[in-house]
Amino acid sequence: MANQEQLKLIKGGVDAWNAWRKANPSKRVDLSGGNFSKMELSGVDLDGANLQDVNFNQANLSGAMLSGANLTESSLLEANLTGANLENANVSDADLLRVILVRANLKVAHLAKTDLTGADLTKANLREANLHLANLQGAKLTEANLEGCKLREANLGQADLAGANLVSADLAQANLTQANLRGANVEKASLIQVDLQEANLQALDNMTLLQLSKARSLRQARLDPPIYEQLVREYPHVGEQD
Repeated sequence: MANQEQLKLIKGGVDAWNAWRKANPSKRVDLSGGNFSKMELSGVDLDGANLQDVNFNQANLSGAMLSGANLTESSLLEANLTGANLENANVSDADLLRVILVRANLKVAHLAKTDLTGADLTKANLREANLHLANLQGAKLTEANLEGCKLREANLGQADLAGANLVSADLAQANLTQANLRGANVEKASLIQVDLQEANLQALDNMTLLQLSKARSLRQARLDPPIYEQLVREYPHVGEQD
């Protein structure tokens, strides 16, 4: 249950709130269920806070400190979290529709079943984050760091992953229909039963034919012609998909 005194304090402004946190570093923060829609919270210190079921819709949380915070079932619709630190935060089952997470730190964050439809994660750090069953339809992940990321069964349809780091990422059974992976680094990434229909797979770094042969579908995918020809020669079943 939310601490009413803390709710009143944070609504008094970020400067007063951060000063209070600095003076009370061991105080447990509970703002669960609070409504902070459209609030100016840039640079706010919410490390380790209980923010379950909080409404941050269209709030400005740029540069916010949210490391280890509990954001399960929270709503951050169209919120601005540019450069925010969410390392090891629990954001499972949250609504992050069209959220801005440009250059945000989401290392080892828990994002299972989170709705990130249309989110902007350009250059975000998602190393070893858990995005199992997350919805990233149309999300922008250009040059994002997804090394070791768990994306099993995630929806990445029409997502932009150009230049992304997908080294050792688990994409098994994920949907990447019409996704753009041009120039992405897929070294040791698992593509088992991945749907790559109409995806842009040109200029992939560290890609092997064995990886591609395990995809569920490569129908109408864009591959560099020499790569496609060699793939069909070595794995004839790929050509049968067309």
